[in-house]
Amino acid sequence: MRGKKNMQATGIIAEYNPFHNGHLYHIQETKRLTQQPVIVVMSGSFMQRGEPAVLSKWQRASCAVQGGADLVLELPCVFTLRSAEFFAKGAVQLLAATGCVNTLACGTEHPQSDFEAAASLACSAEAQARLRELLQNGLSYAQAWEKILCANTAFRTPNDILALEYTKALLQTAADIQPLYLQRTDEGYNSTTIGNSIASASAIRRAMADGNESWQQAVPDYTHAALAAGGYNAQLLWLLLKYRLRLLTPQQLAERCEASEGLENLLSKAADCASLQSALAACSSKRYTASRIRRLLLQILLDLPKAVWQKQAPAYLRVLAFNNIGRQLLHRMKTSAQLPIINKLGKNALCNDSVAYRTQLSAEVTATDLWSLLQKDAALNRSGNDFYQSPVYVSSKR
Repeated sequence: MRGKKNMQATGIIAEYNPFHNGHLYHIQETKRLTQQPVIVVMSGSFMQRGEPAVLSKWQRASCAVQGGADLVLELPCVFTLRSAEFFAKGAVQLLAATGCVNTLACGTEHPQSDFEAAASLACSAEAQARLRELLQNGLSYAQAWEKILCANTAFRTPNDILALEYTKALLQTAADIQPLYLQRTDEGYNSTTIGNSIASASAIRRAMADGNESWQQAVPDYTHAALAAGGYNAQLLWLLLKYRLRLLTPQQLAERCEASEGLENLLSKAADCASLQSALAACSSKRYTASRIRRLLLQILLDLPKAVWQKQAPAYLRVLAFNNIGRQLLHRMKTSAQLPIINKLGKNALCNDSVAYRTQLSAEVTATDLWSLLQKDAALNRSGNDFYQSPVYVSSKR
């Protein structure tokens, strides 16, 4: 390995909800191919599909380091609760800001596809104009891109779409990071079946919810131990959402989320639904996916101005977990990083001259408190966990 001053790393963008054997393979294969340490940028308390994480961000980050990652940084909720485009852009900007990442490893369904050519086309003015036209005609974001790229199998599946967004972000930010496309080993991001030791996170969560123990074969022992207790109260989440929907007018809803084209009126009517599932069924459509509706609802619940969810660039690098090599990377980043590094939050953590820093960190503290409130385990309900919890150190294997 190179000396600390010249240490380079490979980046991975993930959610690990939860960390499973497919993620373990991804990290191991990335290290085998690049012969470099791995820095993961990981979603915090809420996922890009608009759901609370099954485990705390520190537990998931710890699992990732036990699985071979060297350093895990948090992707703030102002990026995770947005569309794939802005999720990807925020994560790529974070990796670039470390000053020591030269490769981005993406797990995809079709790694042989020409992602760079597709990304170049997607970034063109003509493609952007066509995108706006198709969206206005009622297509969803994914459907519009599929039509623009003339895709048949490639760029239809969730991880291909994310890999394309990562590649677009690399082009748009002019980051000096090269993409590496790896074959996914499970049955697909949205697969709900578990046939062997490799399964999607969606399938694992579904099996857990159904009381089906088949999920246990698909996760490492340390993830299994972490998942032994816990889970969030879905009914409480819906009651909180319903309260906000009833309290606010459609205009006030629109001022607190990225609703457009009158979608706030549809959200307002959902306040009469008996459950979150019925609300999603009432609001989602071919154009408005359930994931988008869930993200909007969580934006509303976090009660932040609409501007917070728009035109953001990362303002800090926050450490969630690390090992010995991760400690060396952090030492290198003291001179290479382009953003301030946050370890444990102090009582004056929100006192910073940067408006973006204060805004993003304050939103993250609120999101963590909401996640904590939703947990079935009373021991996790404490507020202010962002201020109590230190980054998790995992001793490197010898």
